[in-house]
Amino acid sequence: MAVTVSGDNADRPAWPRQPSGSLAVGAIPREPPGFQPRPDLLAELDQAATGELAPCSVSGVPGAGTTQLAAAYARATLARGGRLVAWVSARNRASLLGGLAAVADAAGLSGGGAGTSSAGRGELVRRWLETDGERCLLVFDDVVDPEAVRPFLPAGSAARVIVTGHQGPDLGTSVKVEAFSAEEALAFLAGRAGLADAAAAAPVAAELGYLPLALAPAAAVMAGRQLEPGRYLDQLRARPDGQYPAGEQEYPPAAAQAVRLSLDAAGEADPAGLCSGVLGFISVLSGAGVRRDLLHSAGQLGALGGHRVGPGQVDDALEQAARWSLLTFSLDGQVILANRLVTRVIRDELAGRRRLAAVCRGAAAALEARGEALAGSPDRPAVRDVPEQVTALAEAARPVSGTDEALTRTLLRLRFLALYHLIELGDSAEQAITMGEPLTADLERMLGPYHDDTLNSRNSLAAAYQAAGRPADAIALFEQILVVRERFLGPEHPDTLTTQNNLAFGYQAAGRAGEARLMFELTLAARERLLGPRHPSTLLSRGNLAAAYRDEGRADDALRLFEQTLTGREEVLGAEHPDTVTSRVNLATAYREAGRIADAIPLAEQILATRERLLGPRHPSTLAARNNLAAAYRETGRAAEAIPLFEQTLAHCEQLYGTDHPRTLRVRRGLARARESASSARPD
Repeated sequence: MAVTVSGDNADRPAWPRQPSGSLAVGAIPREPPGFQPRPDLLAELDQAATGELAPCSVSGVPGAGTTQLAAAYARATLARGGRLVAWVSARNRASLLGGLAAVADAAGLSGGGAGTSSAGRGELVRRWLETDGERCLLVFDDVVDPEAVRPFLPAGSAARVIVTGHQGPDLGTSVKVEAFSAEEALAFLAGRAGLADAAAAAPVAAELGYLPLALAPAAAVMAGRQLEPGRYLDQLRARPDGQYPAGEQEYPPAAAQAVRLSLDAAGEADPAGLCSGVLGFISVLSGAGVRRDLLHSAGQLGALGGHRVGPGQVDDALEQAARWSLLTFSLDGQVILANRLVTRVIRDELAGRRRLAAVCRGAAAALEARGEALAGSPDRPAVRDVPEQVTALAEAARPVSGTDEALTRTLLRLRFLALYHLIELGDSAEQAITMGEPLTADLERMLGPYHDDTLNSRNSLAAAYQAAGRPADAIALFEQILVVRERFLGPEHPDTLTTQNNLAFGYQAAGRAGEARLMFELTLAARERLLGPRHPSTLLSRGNLAAAYRDEGRADDALRLFEQTLTGREEVLGAEHPDTVTSRVNLATAYREAGRIADAIPLAEQILATRERLLGPRHPSTLAARNNLAAAYRETGRAAEAIPLFEQTLAHCEQLYGTDHPRTLRVRRGLARARESASSARPD
């Protein structure tokens, strides 16, 4: 049955906005219903986070509210005008590095482009906070491996840093979070459930161990079903236990039962099943959160329960689940968050009803559609989310994927799509290798070594090796792929030529200049013959060969090809296309290396103007362009023009990289030389 999709959300509550001038990054949890602020713990946290032994490690028994305490502190920091509040999910290395890269993107430290690893972007964030961390807060939430976080902790910084984890990560001053006191638990239950007699809830609070995670769904059920505490306690004790969630024995059994009762109530209040469908979908995806727009897309695809529903209906189901304390929202409302125990209970319930595979198939279909739609998208947060969700779904589907061939094949496609996005991000080589190695092995086993999907996966893995500085590993794979493609497709097939070009890059990265140049020559000749001299692929090959000639010391041949490449790209792609700008940089560099500084200066001026306009004044590429122009001015005796450019670049480099970074030191040396040149040029 078709459902009319309405876009009218005028009656929905507005989500809170951070104060003007504040930058909030990541899924900072919003305040849940009936939240108990625990002011003593917040004061202790504030003192610890600003002390000499920062960061502050917040730990406690599972379900005691470590994340909620850190979130309350994050919200308070925003409310009092914090410049930056960044929330990074750190349960695994992939989400840690992806979260730090997102902070770098949002803060303008990396410009949102390629060229720096995700670990490198985490180091950019650390250095920035070390030099300019005033009124900034960085939260690493749900840390499992403290050593993975340690390299990214700013030292001697004015920034405040909080690390949460159940195991008490030893990373600074410790703040312990225990379960509620009896008085706090009764106050919470009375307020959240609207109880006239708080004391009547004492047996419920005791049964649930005064644990906030369990008290929240209990209060929601008492309020929603209008149950007196005694009646609720009877239902809690009478409900069949079911299988205790695997891997979650750290929570008391009563907590899982409270979640199950809340799920029962949510299902009874939603006979259409959309709330249950939304919760099932969320349960098989990332614990770091699920984007609201992904849920909207899933609803329109019919992946939340078998029929298509509109965004408004999905939002209603989310609000209903939140009322039963089964999920919450990020501060801006755009990310849906659910506790690990809740999602495990839901998955176990789905498995018990033999519904887990169907839910995973629905989630896979939605992720596949989303991943394909985001190909080439500049929305880096959305692109980063795809591999995170695919990894989580593959793990959640593990118990059923081995017996469901359709799901297994869909997951293979999804993993390849996620690998593609990791490569395209340009800063995620480590994650790409982690995903690509087992994916390639699985494809070889299931499809064979010569299948297109296997070859494409091997090619992506080789690209990840190269980006990670492992050219030998990349070359081995590229050589294997080239042999297969030459054999089955022929030496002049576009895919063969692409592999040949990639192999040449591998040789170049490994210092095998002669082999790289030969491969580039063969590729250029074939593309000129097949595609013509002005085709973008031909222009790419011409620029690559020019660089190879330069590496071999053939400066005249390199300059000739660099000039041809720039002219061709300006005509075919336009003056501000990224490839055209790259050609301009390459030609300017070649002119400088050949001693033709006067020819390089007009190009350097054009490059700086373009990058300032398109990327902003603090982008690393803009800083490099400004430094290059300043150096060219100094070398041609125009020191007075060079000095302000060096000074501006130095200020940004100190903020971005720190005072002792090699790039900062290089700019400082250039400024000193320019000042020395200007001084010596002054008349006595």
